[in-house]
Amino acid sequence: TRKVVLPNGLECLLTDTVGFIQKLPTTLIAAFKATLEELKEADLIINLVDISSKGARSQMRAVENILDEVGAKDVPVLNVWNKMDKLDPERQQFIRRRSQFTKDTVLISALEGEGIDELLTTIESVLTADLMRVEVLLPWSAG
Repeated sequence: TRKVVLPNGLECLLTDTVGFIQKLPTTLIAAFKATLEELKEADLIINLVDISSKGARSQMRAVENILDEVGAKDVPVLNVWNKMDKLDPERQQFIRRRSQFTKDTVLISALEGEGIDELLTTIESVLTADLMRVEVLLPWSAG
């Protein structure tokens, strides 16, 4: 778990879970189930995908299936397609066009820092969407 400061100064905690879900045997998924079920309590799930991998699409489907299986399908998911720097320009252009039609997707290159500001702004937007400013006046006698 790591504390991250978002652009508006809001602090949030990011926790890494199992990043290799697709390759886990069914018996290990069962062993991780208690950990994965904690995802139901998350405010946001960030599905970090190596978009340069030939198996990126099947990795995304595997995560969707696991989220459904543990009852976390209603938690907002932000798809973060990483390693854009590994793609040739033609493939980058294709992925950029495709991401425009893919809900809740941010393209990044963690290595080069590309897209990180947009990622943080998007996380902030999701986490603050339901926040409401409340002013409370407490009398001194309330302590």
